[in-house]
Amino acid sequence: EYINELTEDNIIKSKTGFKDTLVWNKLYKFQKDGVIGAIEKLEKHNGCIIADSVGLGKTFEALAVIKYYELRNDRVLVLCPKKLRDNWLIYTINDKRNILDKDRFNYDVLNHTDLSRDKGLSGDIDLKMINWGNYDLIVIDESHNFRNNDPRIDRKTRYKKLMEDVIKAGVKTKVLMLSATPVNNRLNDLKNQVAFITEANDDALSDEGINSIEVTLRNAQTQFNKWLDKPTEGRKLESLLSHLNVDYFKLLDALTIARSRRHIEKY
Repeated sequence: EYINELTEDNIIKSKTGFKDTLVWNKLYKFQKDGVIGAIEKLEKHNGCIIADSVGLGKTFEALAVIKYYELRNDRVLVLCPKKLRDNWLIYTINDKRNILDKDRFNYDVLNHTDLSRDKGLSGDIDLKMINWGNYDLIVIDESHNFRNNDPRIDRKTRYKKLMEDVIKAGVKTKVLMLSATPVNNRLNDLKNQVAFITEANDDALSDEGINSIEVTLRNAQTQFNKWLDKPTEGRKLESLLSHLNVDYFKLLDALTIARSRRHIEKY
């Protein structure tokens, strides 16, 4: 129902030529829906978490979103775990394995660990010279790696560097996060990821009727803990959902896209 309200023409500025790109035309219908939903959330709230299940093509959805913003002349950074670096780099180089070569992607790729370094090379990027505050869109692959924000006295953590030097500094930065598991074992795991979108502004979603993101997530965590304390036979999903506050679902609707394989097959 939500997707039907988003007519593509309202979201996608047709003059960009986005609909003619190779990546858009390679997507399945459900992936195109995800891309349109993500762009709408990026435009409205400055961020989105795509939490589709493993194997549903989050990378390709993200590539389509990247292409949309590249066509608008935006500068894009992909932050990923080192082991996934080549998966992203392949689409930016003149290589026979690049099935999207006609789209001429031009984003930068850095590792999560590069946020801990002040100098040296990451691929052909000189970390000492990089203008961190000049990215219009950041795509964070495996964003659950940033669910913890434990401050350090001796140095700036990766989380703090990303927040202060990249997202808050310089140009206004949109944040697209990809994770099949944005919540690990606490509903509060979402808090630090949502903070990237809102720049840690607790009332950023007041237009959605959420006066405090912090309180909303804390209340949801309290209900989740009570549910966990029940004996196994009493731990039914319906019981948890009925006790979670409505603001929690509003927050999920505003900032996340999450489909399971079963959901895609059913609808």
